[in-house]
Amino acid sequence: MVSLQFLLLVFVAFFLMVGLKPQAAFALSSTDHPQRIALVTGSNKGIGIEIVRKLGSEKKKKNNSSDNAFFCILGCRNEDLGRAAVEKLKSEGIMDIEFIRIDLQDLDSIKNAVQQIEETYGRCDFLVNNAAVCYNDPTLYGTTSHTPFADQAEITVKTNFFGTLALTKAILPLMEKSSDSPRIINIASSAGRLSILPSQDRRDVFSSDKLRMEDLESYMVDFIQAAKRGTHKKEGWPNTGYGVSKVGIIAMTKILARDNKNNKFMVNSIDPGYCSTDQNNNQGFISAERGAITPYLLATIEPERYVTGMHWYQEKEIEW
Repeated sequence: MVSLQFLLLVFVAFFLMVGLKPQAAFALSSTDHPQRIALVTGSNKGIGIEIVRKLGSEKKKKNNSSDNAFFCILGCRNEDLGRAAVEKLKSEGIMDIEFIRIDLQDLDSIKNAVQQIEETYGRCDFLVNNAAVCYNDPTLYGTTSHTPFADQAEITVKTNFFGTLALTKAILPLMEKSSDSPRIINIASSAGRLSILPSQDRRDVFSSDKLRMEDLESYMVDFIQAAKRGTHKKEGWPNTGYGVSKVGIIAMTKILARDNKNNKFMVNSIDPGYCSTDQNNNQGFISAERGAITPYLLATIEPERYVTGMHWYQEKEIEW
């Protein structure tokens, strides 16, 4: 009788002969991947790459294992920078990583990335929504032409809020397949505190336990349209697209946590502090490595210590 081992060898040899990688043939059964699959967006630099450094160095906690606990996927818009980040991390000894292209302004790239993760790993255990754009300077510190506020508001909210929401919605079915305490960690900002909203009525709306995702999306569109009309201040909005986008991220976090009826997911938002990154032309007074600590701890906290729907700063829950 032909042994199963012999048949497997023949099967692998066939795929090698026709030029295919044998692991591709097993992709759809890869829900058995021994590591936790973590997708970190905006991870070629700044806080994102520091989160990957920490997760990529984490060892499995059972039996003093030397095996890595996480396989990290660096979701980056720029392919050259993403692949360079992977090579840099590998040179540091962080090997269980790969690049995948995700542009939050490009819905096709989101769809393709999620499909690729599904085909390769079959699931996703952790999502860190870190990617964002911030017009601290109307030229992004010389990297673009001068950008009027109306355009800034639209680009920022569509990227930071709607792009993040689109990715989160797209990957939720893969997270549902996780049996290992799946988690969503949204990187917010002190710029997204409720206090930036000029009116108490707006603050009450965004912080309401009855706020629905479709309502939140509608408010984000209202801000964009008001900014285009030049009436956002009169209509009770602040003069910051980045701030409004992060208000939306924190409100999104609380809605996702509230809608998680079976308490399977942990969904939290984090203010990493004013970190020194390219986003602020390295003017921040906190290191990116320090800003990555709370996301890392929330990713690795034991499932029994279930925390969700909270907003964090330096390892402490804070008021929004």
